[in-house]
Amino acid sequence: SDSFIHAKCSMEVTFQNSCSDVISEMTSRAAGENGWVDPHNGGTYTFTSSSPTDISGTRTTGDGKYTDKYDFNFDSTSDTTCTMSACSESQVMSVLDFSTNYCNLHSLYCSSADGCPTVGSDLTYSEDFKSCKQHDNVCVASKQADKKLRGSNLGECPPVTTAANFDLDSYISGKWYIQEQAVTQYLPIEQNYCVQASYTKKDSASWLGWTIDVNNYAEEADGTVHSSGDTLCAKSTDKNDPAKLGVAPCFLPSFLSGPYWVLEYDEAEGYALVSGGQPSEETEKGCTNGDGVNDSGLWIFTRQQIRDDALVDRVRDMAIAQGFDVSVLNKVDQSNCGDVKQAGEAVVA
Repeated sequence: SDSFIHAKCSMEVTFQNSCSDVISEMTSRAAGENGWVDPHNGGTYTFTSSSPTDISGTRTTGDGKYTDKYDFNFDSTSDTTCTMSACSESQVMSVLDFSTNYCNLHSLYCSSADGCPTVGSDLTYSEDFKSCKQHDNVCVASKQADKKLRGSNLGECPPVTTAANFDLDSYISGKWYIQEQAVTQYLPIEQNYCVQASYTKKDSASWLGWTIDVNNYAEEADGTVHSSGDTLCAKSTDKNDPAKLGVAPCFLPSFLSGPYWVLEYDEAEGYALVSGGQPSEETEKGCTNGDGVNDSGLWIFTRQQIRDDALVDRVRDMAIAQGFDVSVLNKVDQSNCGDVKQAGEAVVA
C-alpha cells in the first residue's frame, strides 16, 4: 500500500480441493461468470496478473469509493489438497476496515453453506487468520445484520447536529458524571458503575497536537477501579465546529483519534449528549454507532452525580430526535460511589 498506515488482512487457507479447482472457481467468480455477484457489497474484482501459482488484482467497493489490492499464492500439497496464502491491503490511510479486506479474499472461495453464491462446485476449506485481526462474519449481505460496511450503500442515517454556540472552556470546566452509555470495546457493561469524565486544558499543545488531557474513570460492581490516568488526550478536529473533538491515547498522532462530538449541551441545566461521531448503523429503532474503539459510543452526561430521571429522559428524547436508537444506552449506577457516600456520611454525622 502507498499509505504508511493502512488496514490489511493476511491469512492462510487450506482446501480439500485441488489448486486447479480452487483457482478455476475463484477466477470465475471474479470474472462474474454465470451472473456471480460479490455478496459483500457488490464490489468489482479486476486481475492485474495471474499464473498457475499466483493471482494478483484489485477490488473496488460497490459504491466505487475504495479500491484495495489483493494477492493469492497457491501451493499444491497433493492432487486433492491445496494451501493458499492470501493478502488484501487498503490503499488509503485506515486503521479499521470493518472486515472489508477479509471479505475481499473470503468472498472468492466461500461456500453455499456460508450463504455465498458459487459459480461451480462448493469448495471445502479451513482458515488460519494469521495477521487478519478483523474477520467478522459479515461478508454475505444476509449476515451483515445492522452493520454498516465500508463502501456499502445499505441505507442512510440522518446527519446529526452538534451543540450550537458551543463553549469548549465551559464544557471542560468541571467533572461530568455519566448516567447512561452504550457498550464499547473499552467500556464493557461490567464497568457501568461510578463512571466519570474530567478534562483539563494543557498550557500548550503537545508535539502531536493534543490540547486537552482526558481522564475517564469507572468501577465494577465489586469496586475494581478502571482509570485512564494520564494516557488519553483530546483536541478540536474541525476549526468551524468546536463541538467536534477527537480523543486517542496521547502517544498517537491526532489524525488517528476517534470522534467525540458534543451534540447537546446546557451548562445551566447541567447536561450533555455525546456521540462517537456520525452514527452509521441502522436498526429498527434508529441509528447507532459501532461498539469497537473509534466511531463508537453514545453517552448522557450530567454535572450532578445523583441521577435525575426527568433530566436524563429529556436528553434521551434529544437523542431520539437526532435519529439515535437509544435502546443501546445502559444505566450507570452512581448510587454507591465515593462522592455520594461521602455526602451521605456527612449528613448522617
